[in-house]
Amino acid sequence: MLEPAAAATPTDFRAVARLALSQAAKVRGLNARDARLMRLFATAVYHLPEADAVARIAPVTSIDTAERLDTSVRVTRWLHDIGFTTVEPLPVDQPVASHGCAVTFWRYLPQRGPVPKPADLGRLLCQLHELSPPPVQLPDHQPLRSVRQAIQSSQAISEDERTWLSDHCLQLQNAYRSLEFALPAGMIHGDAYRGNLLRDRHGVVLADWDAVSNGPREVDLIPTFQATRFGLQEGERDAFIAAYGPDIRTWAGYQVLHEIRELSTTSALLRDAHLDATRHRELKTRLRSLRVGDDRPWTAF
Repeated sequence: MLEPAAAATPTDFRAVARLALSQAAKVRGLNARDARLMRLFATAVYHLPEADAVARIAPVTSIDTAERLDTSVRVTRWLHDIGFTTVEPLPVDQPVASHGCAVTFWRYLPQRGPVPKPADLGRLLCQLHELSPPPVQLPDHQPLRSVRQAIQSSQAISEDERTWLSDHCLQLQNAYRSLEFALPAGMIHGDAYRGNLLRDRHGVVLADWDAVSNGPREVDLIPTFQATRFGLQEGERDAFIAAYGPDIRTWAGYQVLHEIRELSTTSALLRDAHLDATRHRELKTRLRSLRVGDDRPWTAF
């Protein structure tokens, strides 16, 4: 298990992630030769063809990163054992601390066949929310925690933007604490959007459990509604609702959760946008939208 360490935010996450991968794979006896970067945003994801595995590298942004990732590994092992369709962690001691990052290793799933749809996500969330509590102690859901940290450390925003974001974050947190939720609380994925759907040979599986926690089930539903910012079509949203069940758009707290999700999408951009012109432009676009309340499209990464 990863030992607790002080929070660290790599200056160039791409470069540091590759170093972290090499060291962590060596420590766990995995062959990282010809590792290929598959995705780089909030985390770095590498395919390790020689190990038939995927490595996920996350920056250590708080002292509880170790506990959070350890929980995600233990929960997914339990889910896999009971037959829930999830990604499977490798049977090695993990996460591994390396270069200010935390590294976890997972079975590689070749992505063949149709791209998973929002309806698949609705079906999986319906199944997840009906499960008994896991034999793992889960943290309580804490909205906007990573965003607060990113706002304070960001090198990509002005001081005026930092002040506005901090105030907006505080307002939303206060509003969240006063919400009365319509659905029962319990285990939630915590970042349930269509980008975290993968395929295995049997069907669609749910990936990226870094934010698994106890919390309101509405939290798992709101990303699909907010995804209209990223091009989700009305028919896809309706198919998601039909697959899950309750439609939370008429719930009184809907707008608060929607705004929380919108702000949450800026976290990785706040951290890294000063290193990349395209991401910096996208961050500014999202900040303008948040400040004026428009519904202009955003670009996904």
